[in-house]
Amino acid sequence: MRTTINGVSALAIGCFLTVASACDFDVVNPGPVQEEFLVDEAAQPALVNGMGRALAEAQNWLGYTSAAVAREIHPSGSTGSFGISQEWQRGELAFDEVDTHWNTGQRARWLAENGIGIIRDAGEAQPGLLAKANLWAGYANRLLGEMMCEGVIDGGPRVAHTEYLNRAEANFSAAMAGGGTVAMAATAGRASVRAQLGNWSGAVSDAGSVPSTFSYLLPYYSTEGDAQRNRIQFASAAEPYKAHSSWNTWYQNYGRSTNNPAGDPRMPYLLTNQTGDAATLCCGQVDWWPQQKYPDSGADIELSSGAEMRLIEAEDMLNTGNWQGAMAKVNALRAAAGMAPETANSAAEAWGFYMREHGIETWLEGRRLPAFRRWSANGVDMTLRHPLEQVSPNGEQGDGSHLVQQDLCFPIAESELDTNINLR
Repeated sequence: MRTTINGVSALAIGCFLTVASACDFDVVNPGPVQEEFLVDEAAQPALVNGMGRALAEAQNWLGYTSAAVAREIHPSGSTGSFGISQEWQRGELAFDEVDTHWNTGQRARWLAENGIGIIRDAGEAQPGLLAKANLWAGYANRLLGEMMCEGVIDGGPRVAHTEYLNRAEANFSAAMAGGGTVAMAATAGRASVRAQLGNWSGAVSDAGSVPSTFSYLLPYYSTEGDAQRNRIQFASAAEPYKAHSSWNTWYQNYGRSTNNPAGDPRMPYLLTNQTGDAATLCCGQVDWWPQQKYPDSGADIELSSGAEMRLIEAEDMLNTGNWQGAMAKVNALRAAAGMAPETANSAAEAWGFYMREHGIETWLEGRRLPAFRRWSANGVDMTLRHPLEQVSPNGEQGDGSHLVQQDLCFPIAESELDTNINLR
């Protein structure tokens, strides 16, 4: 196997370390990198780290856009760089608007799965590398399985989106052999995948092994480059963008801010006297009230948590009619956050409280739209969600969310349709 990279030749780089006049400064493509360099002991950790960076970039794109469509945030600015396009503002995920989302997601999956093969074939250079590679592959496949309407594997034909979820389940199972934090994250990741697949007994079994205090984070860094920094934060950092706001979301009245100090601390946002940096499709310029869950562009994003495991247990109880047990799970999460308990008098009310708690615990983590998809597919009454999470009765110009529609998954992208002969 050969993997090709482009760059400056080693000879040219070396010239900068010697006398400039003795060097030829022509830039040369060094050609294919031999596989033995990739599987060298020193290269394997970098290979695994690269999997994490690719996942972070995909999470940036899919998490941000899905947050707009799920109305975890409201558009307040530009539609270009780091903005929310007019289609996404309406709730539309069109095939010709999601190339970057598709490509970054597929790249994260391919790098992780291909890297697993390299390490396995060459022999693991350091203990735990293979488990960590499987963990990244699991999260990459989960991201695709939760977000994509259909799947394609390496230029092949269409497959069901559940192909990614099945691959994620296998990856997480393999990662559990690594022990420690990686194994716990893999267990939590597998629980979430099993829930999305409808394997509730398996999901609850895994969830029960994860303590409520557990948290596994995807790292970001305050630096240049979209694969390094937190895109959701950077798009609302004022300098240079004020692209989204907590204005006109249900989080506005529920989350904690200066005018609501008793609000939920898990959903902080900042009140300002400013407006967004451009007119929105629905409303012109709107108030800019940026989220504060991610205070800087180096803020990490949670991939799995014990709180999510308690939500999985609660959802299983709701599915089987034990809404009282589900409310006990919900109120335990609220107590841990310092919030007062809620009282439900029916299964429908319990579903409403559960949906809200799910939105609180997973706010801006790229998990809300996939939950909508799962609930809708399972026949849950989606009107139990807050009205500002639903399609507006009067469309973009009316009251409410300003959503004209709400697509629950990303289609196969135009770039894939144009280049994949199996899709023509």
